[in-house]
Amino acid sequence: MNTTGKNSFLDSAVAFLSQPVVQAILGILILLIISIVAYYTLLKLRGSSMDNTDSLELIRKNFEEMRSEGDISEAEYRRINASLKGGMNSSIPRSDPNTKSNSPRE
Repeated sequence: MNTTGKNSFLDSAVAFLSQPVVQAILGILILLIISIVAYYTLLKLRGSSMDNTDSLELIRKNFEEMRSEGDISEAEYRRINASLKGGMNSSIPRSDPNTKSNSPRE
C-alpha cells in the first residue's frame, strides 16, 4: 500500500488551509452562512407572531370570563374591549356587523 500519496495530499491541504488569506475567506463564508440561517430562522419566527388577531380574540375572551366572574367591572370590561378592538382594527381591517354605519341610507 502506498500511503505517501495520502500524506502528501493531507500535507498540501494543511498547508493550503494554514494560509491567512484562505482562513479569512473561510471565516467570512462561515459567518455569512450562519447569518443567513439566523435571518431566515428569525423571519420564520417573526412571521408566526405577526398574525395577532387570534391572540387578541383569546385575550378578549379571557377578560370576558373575568367580567362574568366579577373580577372586573362592566365599565372596565368595556374599556378593555374597546382597546382590544382598536388593536384588532389597526392590524386587520374588518367590518363589525354590530357597529352602525354612518351611511346616508340610514
